[in-house]
Amino acid sequence: MATNSVREYITRWCRRVRELVAARWQQFRAWQENPIHYRMDLAEHVCRNCGHRFIGNYCPVCSQPAGHGRISWLSIWQGIGQLWGVESKSAIYTLWQLLWRPGYLVRDFISGKRLVSYPPVKLLVILAALFALVHYFFPVPDPEPSDFGVRYIDYAFDWMNRHQNIGELLTGCFFILPTWWLFRRAPRYPNHTIPEGFFLQVYISILAYIIQAPFAVSHPLPILVSLAYSYATYKQLFGYGYWQTLWRWTLCTVLSLAALLTIVIVAVLIGMLYQ
Repeated sequence: MATNSVREYITRWCRRVRELVAARWQQFRAWQENPIHYRMDLAEHVCRNCGHRFIGNYCPVCSQPAGHGRISWLSIWQGIGQLWGVESKSAIYTLWQLLWRPGYLVRDFISGKRLVSYPPVKLLVILAALFALVHYFFPVPDPEPSDFGVRYIDYAFDWMNRHQNIGELLTGCFFILPTWWLFRRAPRYPNHTIPEGFFLQVYISILAYIIQAPFAVSHPLPILVSLAYSYATYKQLFGYGYWQTLWRWTLCTVLSLAALLTIVIVAVLIGMLYQ
């Protein structure tokens, strides 16, 4: 009898755990699809800038936010936070979204929801400056020199390793055309365009940079994590199944790296001819 009671208790406990996990997962999935909700301020305001009387979050005449008034201690924090877009949940929140919903964030931005994200190119530049400052005060070992056997190719890849943010973005640019060709009929985001592909690669470059930059060497673990995030971004953005996404993403990667290597070899040959 006691054994049956214990078994029933364990069964009920496991059921509650499953239900709780399922509910939390559904909440997480709903957040991935639509993380930001806007509310309309229905109170009446008088704009401190132009004097216009209005109802809403912003003055329709000069666009100043309704809450702006005299300078306070909070204004100091807001002034500092504007660099990172903290007041609009942008830069830091953008990095958070990139870690948990990369493809959905890219979809939101390229489909017209500009305010859900800090400007991606600006964010990449700020991250590069931040990591450069950190590495200046806390030096890390230089990456191992490339050893392809050709001096110009080794020089090109060594330069990309030393300028990791630029190297990530340059490498990503070679993914734009293969991505457009292989994913242009995607079920979740069809008619993908080349300019949209540029911003997709900027976001992927940001992800790869924040994962790999602290190591400053070609460590295999951050590279594998970066590749996994790249695949997840394509999966969430375009909506193909796991295998459909995998073979397209793999072929896209192969074509892109082949194009990059071809450009490097051609540049090397031209350099050797005019040497």
